[in-house]
Amino acid sequence: MNRIQQVYFFIIMMCFLFLSHCGSVKYQEMLMLEDVQSELATIDSIPVLKIQPDDILRIEVASRNPQTVVAFKSVPIGSSGTSGAAGVGAMGVQEGYRVDEEGNIYLPFLGAVAAAGKTTIELRNEIMTRLTEYIPDASVQVNFLNFRVTVLGEVNMPNTYIIPNERLTILEAIGMAGDFTPYARRNAVLVIRHRSDVREFGRINTQDKTLFKSPYFYLSPNDIVYVKPLKAKQYATQGDFLQRYSFIILPVITLVTFALGTRF
Repeated sequence: MNRIQQVYFFIIMMCFLFLSHCGSVKYQEMLMLEDVQSELATIDSIPVLKIQPDDILRIEVASRNPQTVVAFKSVPIGSSGTSGAAGVGAMGVQEGYRVDEEGNIYLPFLGAVAAAGKTTIELRNEIMTRLTEYIPDASVQVNFLNFRVTVLGEVNMPNTYIIPNERLTILEAIGMAGDFTPYARRNAVLVIRHRSDVREFGRINTQDKTLFKSPYFYLSPNDIVYVKPLKAKQYATQGDFLQRYSFIILPVITLVTFALGTRF
């Protein structure tokens, strides 16, 4: 191999080496909680969920006499005694009591009951107290039917997930969505939260233990989680690859063709 061929070979190898690293993800970008050691950490107070207008509630009333609680069984949204909620059925919620714009729900025997601003425990106690006039041995359970979060972006199973309880962390939500993809930007996960007429946007770093103190560590009903891709994914996609590096690939091909033609 003469000197010119060595130069050509070196140029070609450098080009391929450069291109091969453009779509790669650094190991450090895939790590999570690397700064956590074996330690005991206090758990901050868990936020208490308050009922808001448009929430869907399951209210179960039990009694020794089943005939007295028939009116509370399987209440379809939009039926008599409840308010309709457009699109709720499409989200997987078919039954329950919708909190109307004024913050009320409507129950058999009781009529309007103020729900907005209360916790599920507070609402349960109020319903039990008011029902004793009609059902002395009533037992009441109240929970959310519309606690759902949507996880989008660089996760393996983006979707809307309905949560069976009232507590969900962002790590659990990412786990439900099949974990991050290799191209996920883990240090700037976006949480979009609706509070009455206000929309909040918060960023959370899932690679650092400060995430446990973030107000967005515990998710709220209807939160949207968006995981942004790393820049490496832009380089790794086929269309972007050809578009961005055609100015390198075409001269290299021309150079190789010229070198081979000169040689032969």
